[in-house]
Amino acid sequence: MTQLVWRLLRPSSAQTRGAGFTLLEGLIVVVIVGLMAAIAAPSLFEFWQQRKINATQDMVYQALRSAQADAMQQRHDRRFSIRERNGRIEWASHPESLPALQVTTWQPLIDGVGLADIDNTLTKAGGIHYTRFDMHGNLKSKAIGEQGTITVAMSGERHTHRCVVVSTVLGAMRKGKGKSRANGDGRFCY
Repeated sequence: MTQLVWRLLRPSSAQTRGAGFTLLEGLIVVVIVGLMAAIAAPSLFEFWQQRKINATQDMVYQALRSAQADAMQQRHDRRFSIRERNGRIEWASHPESLPALQVTTWQPLIDGVGLADIDNTLTKAGGIHYTRFDMHGNLKSKAIGEQGTITVAMSGERHTHRCVVVSTVLGAMRKGKGKSRANGDGRFCY
C-alpha cells in the first residue's frame, strides 16, 4: 500500500522533463527586459532632472521668504544672498550690516543644479547675487536692482530653467519656468 501511494505521489519522468525554462526562453526574457529598460531610461532620467530642478526652485523661493520673514520678526534690515561655489548653489540670510563675504552660515542647495548663465538679474557684487529687505519685509531700496530674478538650471537647455522673481518693491515673489521665447524684458524665465 505504501508503494502504491508513493508511485501516485512521485512525478513521472514525462512530468519532470517539462518543468523549468530552456536557455532560449531565458534569453528571450532577458532581451525583452533589456529593451524595456532602454526605452524607459531616458524618461526616468528626465523625470529625476525635473524633480531636482523643481525642488531647488522651491528651496530658493522658501529661502527668500525666510529672509523676508526674518527681517520682519527681528525688526531690522536683512539681506538674502545666493552664490555658486564649487559647482553648488548656496544661500544665506544675514543682517544688512554683515558683508556676504564674511557670512559663515551658507546653506547648500541640491547638488547638480547651478545658477543659469542667463536671467539672473538680482544685484550682483563679488560673484554674489542679493536682495535686501527692510524691517517691514519690503525691498529696502526702491531701485530696480533690488527687484529681479534668480534662475537655476540643470543644463544649458532653457526648458530646464526655473526661476524665482522678486517682482515688486513690496517684496512680492513668484515662481517661473523657462520658455523658448523671451518676454518684453528679454528674459526667458518668467
